Amino acid sequence: MKRVDQLTFTRFIAVFLVLIYHDTAGIYIHPMSFFPLAPLIYAAPTAVSYLYVLSGFVLSLVYYRPKERFNIRGFWSARFVRIYPMYILAFLIICLYYIEFMPHIKAPKILANLLLIQAWYPDYAQSFNYPTWSLCVEFFFYAVFPFLTIWAYRKSTRFLTWLSIGLWVATQTVYYILWMRYFPDWEYFLVYFPLFHLNSFILGVVAGIWFLREGQKHKDQKTTNGLLLFGCTLFVVLFTIGGNLLPSIIPHGLQPMAGFLSPFFAVIVLTMSLDTSWFSRVLNHPWLVLLGETAFILYVFEVPFVWNYTRLLNNTFSADAELILRSTALPIILLIGVLGHLYVDVPIRRWLTKLMKRISMPVLLLDLAAVALSIWISFMIRFGTGRDLREYLSAAYYTFWVAFIVRIIINIVTNSTNPMIILGPIRLLIQRTLLSVGIGSLIIAGLMWIEFQVGWVPGWPRSVFVLDGLIMLGLALLIRYVIRITHLYKPMNASA
Repeated sequence: MKRVDQLTFTRFIAVFLVLIYHDTAGIYIHPMSFFPLAPLIYAAPTAVSYLYVLSGFVLSLVYYRPKERFNIRGFWSARFVRIYPMYILAFLIICLYYIEFMPHIKAPKILANLLLIQAWYPDYAQSFNYPTWSLCVEFFFYAVFPFLTIWAYRKSTRFLTWLSIGLWVATQTVYYILWMRYFPDWEYFLVYFPLFHLNSFILGVVAGIWFLREGQKHKDQKTTNGLLLFGCTLFVVLFTIGGNLLPSIIPHGLQPMAGFLSPFFAVIVLTMSLDTSWFSRVLNHPWLVLLGETAFILYVFEVPFVWNYTRLLNNTFSADAELILRSTALPIILLIGVLGHLYVDVPIRRWLTKLMKRISMPVLLLDLAAVALSIWISFMIRFGTGRDLREYLSAAYYTFWVAFIVRIIINIVTNSTNPMIILGPIRLLIQRTLLSVGIGSLIIAGLMWIEFQVGWVPGWPRSVFVLDGLIMLGLALLIRYVIRITHLYKPMNASA
C-alpha cells in the first residue's frame, strides 16, 4: 500500500499541541493564549485521541492483507523495534533526574515502567516520563490488532462500520456515567486506563479497512469529501472551544481523548487520505513529512529533556533560568526531534530489525521475569522478612534496576536467546547460558560495589550476588528447557 504522506504531518501537529499543553513552547505560544484560540492550542487531550485513530488507520493500511497469512510474531517484533528502544532511552534519561531518589522508589513502579504497563495501574500511570502512559495504551493496541484484523477478514465493511460505531456508543455511555459519578476520585483510572481508549483505535482500524476496500470508488467525489472534511473539522473546533463555555454540558472538562470525538477524527483521516487537491500536495512536502516523522521523538523525549535542562539552567543561571528555558526549550527540542529521528531512531531500528531475527522474545521476556524473581528470592534468603531486609531494601531496588538492564545487554551480546542455540546441542545451550549468567552476575556485583562506595546503597551483600547468580542460572536453564520441549520454534540446525 502506498504511503498516505499527507497524514504524516498531522501527527506532528497533534504532538506539538502536547508540547504546548506541557508549556514547552514557552514565549512562542504565549501571545496566542487568548480566547477563542487558547482552547485550540491547548487541546492536547483531543490530539491524543486523534493519534489513536490515526494509529489504527495506518496499521490497517500496512497490515490488512486478506490474501496473506498474518505474521503475528513479525508484527509484534516490528512494533517493539519501533517503540521500545527510544522509550527505554528516554526512561533512562528521566531516571537521571530522579537519580538521588531511585533507591527509595518501589520496584513494582520501576518494573511497570520498564515493561510499559504503567497505565494499567492508576497509581503508576503518571510516574517517571508521564506522557508515555499513552505508549502503554499503544502496546495494548498492538497486542489486539493482529487478532482483530484476522477476524475482520471475513466480515463485511457494513458490519465492521456499525460494530465500531456501536462499540463507540456503548463505551462513551459507560465512560460518561463513570465520569459523572467517580470523577475526580477515580481520575487516573478514568483518564489513562487503556480500555477506555480502545474504541478510538478500533474506529481507526475500521476506517483503514474501509479505505482499502471502498476508497478507490470515492476518490473522485471531491466535493463530498471536502465538505465532510470541513464539517468534521469545524465540529471538532467548535466542541473544543465550547467546552470552555458550557461546563454544564461538558462536566469536569470531559476528556475527549477517551474517544468522544473519534468518529469525527476517523472521517477526517479518511477524507484527507482520499484528497488529491493542492491541500494534500502541500502536506506531502518532504520537510513537512520529516516533521511528522519526528513526532515520536518529540513526544517521548520532551519531558526528560525539559526536566534535566531546567535543572541545568537553575544550577547555572539561577536568576535568568526561567526566561532562558521559555526562550530556548522549544527550538532545542525540535532540533532534538529531527536529529534524533535521522541519526538515532532510524539507525537503531535498522540495527534492531536485523538483531531481532536471532532473538527469542519469549525467552528474553521470561528471563526478565526471572531477574525480578531471582533478586527477590536472594534478598529474602539472605535477610529474611524483618528489620534487616528493610535496611537493605534500597539495595534490593538498585540491584533489580541494574540487573534488568545488564542482563538484557549480556543476553543479546552472548547470543543466549537465539532460537538456534536453544534448539541446538544441549551442551552449547548450557555453555551459552552459563556464560551469559556468569558475565552478567560479575558486572552486576561490580556496579553494586561502585554504588556502595559512593554511598547510594547501605552495604554490599556479596552472598546475595552469589545466590542471585545461582538462582538465575537455574531459572534461565529451566526457561530454555521448557521452550525446547514445547516446540515453540521449529527444529533447526544450531549456529553460534
